Amino acid sequence: MADIKQEIRAIAKYFNFGNVKVNINSETKAPILHEDGKILTGMSTILQYLAQRDISGQTAENTAGIRQWLEYRATDIDRCDNEKDSYLVLKELNLYLSTKTYFVGNCLTIADLCIYHGLHSVLSHLTYQEKEKYNHVSRWFQFIQCQPQYTSNLPSIPFQSQALYSVA
Repeated sequence: MADIKQEIRAIAKYFNFGNVKVNINSETKAPILHEDGKILTGMSTILQYLAQRDISGQTAENTAGIRQWLEYRATDIDRCDNEKDSYLVLKELNLYLSTKTYFVGNCLTIADLCIYHGLHSVLSHLTYQEKEKYNHVSRWFQFIQCQPQYTSNLPSIPFQSQALYSVA
């Protein structure tokens, strides 16, 4: 559960939200955020709360997009129980990212960082050939993990810089 705490803290730090206080409920194992006298429980609730800060000044379309991808993280990525589920998510995201640099708009948002954390364990188990098959996800993932101002406790995942073979 320490990784959930670290994820929330890393995202908050990237967006200059300050040093957030996150604990884990010993019974439910859900993260709890304490801030300004508020107590928020649950990963999705906390991410939505932090997203409210990230979306200030965003268009209504971008705001909806951020919320959509946070929901996708909770309903699709976090529920990948087997390789088949993981590959379906990667295929879907690869198609989406084929024409995009970021998940929402023209800059990095909380949606990108949340999906990055959600996909880390999936991508860490892929071979170079599999990562090449999902080349748009790999390109995006490598871009996120190389952001100099983003510090995460996650280890860097290696990618090939040149194609190993032609992908059909």
